[in-house]
Amino acid sequence: TVDAVGNQTLRLVGSKEVVGMTSSITSKEFYSSKETKAVLDFKVSIQCFLYDKSKYIYVPNEGTIYKVERTYQNGMMIELYVSETQIHTEDIDGWNL
Repeated sequence: TVDAVGNQTLRLVGSKEVVGMTSSITSKEFYSSKETKAVLDFKVSIQCFLYDKSKYIYVPNEGTIYKVERTYQNGMMIELYVSETQIHTEDIDGWNL
C-alpha cells in the first residue's frame, strides 16, 4: 500500500503453510537466469494443487523471503524458481510467525 506522501508499506494479504522439497538449480539454469538479470538461488518443488500463484515464499529455517521468478510444471509437481529479496518480516504489516 502507498500512503498520501508516497511511502510504500508492505502488507501481508494471506498465507498458508506448505511442505516442499528444496534443491539446487543446475549451472545451465543459473547462467541463463543471469542473462535475464533475475539470479535464481534455488528451486522448491511442491504439489501442483497446493500452489496458489503466490509471488513470494518464506523459508522459516532461513528466515528469508524469496520472490518466485518463474515456475515449471513437472508432472504432479510444480517447481518454483526463487531469488532472495531484501524484504524482512518486520517490514510487513500483519506478519505472524
